[in-house]
Amino acid sequence: MAPYTAADYAIATTPLLFYARPVEIIMAKQNGSAGSESGDWGFLSDMDNKALNEGFKNYGKFGDRNFTGNNMTLKNVDKWLKEAGVIGKTITTTDTSIAFKQVVGNNEKVITYEKFKTFLFKLAQRANKDAGQDELTKLVDKLQTKLEPSLSGTTSTVQANVIDRLTDTSKYTGSSKERFDAEGKGRGKEGREDVPNKSGYVTGSKIGDPTKKPGDEKN
Repeated sequence: MAPYTAADYAIATTPLLFYARPVEIIMAKQNGSAGSESGDWGFLSDMDNKALNEGFKNYGKFGDRNFTGNNMTLKNVDKWLKEAGVIGKTITTTDTSIAFKQVVGNNEKVITYEKFKTFLFKLAQRANKDAGQDELTKLVDKLQTKLEPSLSGTTSTVQANVIDRLTDTSKYTGSSKERFDAEGKGRGKEGREDVPNKSGYVTGSKIGDPTKKPGDEKN
């Protein structure tokens, strides 16, 4: 009889390993960590992936002059997540900041689309460590409903600044400046027209001097 080798031992113990592996795989899927740091994105169709990528670009370029076509700052990431209803009681900006740094590092200021997907998975794990994959699906569903950045608030702020600037009488010049007194109150007709002084006052005279109070002439 041939000696018992290591290969024979491996064959003999294979059934035990075979039955043990499915349990590990099931647990990994439940924890949302089945073999990838970015999670399992098989639930996302090509069309949905393109839509999500388009949303990434729309928010990535919002107010960012350094936008390259495939990058987004944490500020714009937070804007997207807030407007999509992702950020709230369960997920906060503290969570997004931590997950962002975990993916891109402490020195990088922007994230690419592929790394953004990894970021979303890590965020999902922070929201639900026991079912990160399920949380990822819910998170992406919310983002799919909001693929265009909202302009509400931005326009009103700009308009308010313009109105404040236009109504600041201290910055008026020329004839416009003459229409308001030092306190910014309108001077009425005197501010629009040259009203002659009918008091009869002659420059240098103490009589009829509008700057003198009654009784000052006696002094």
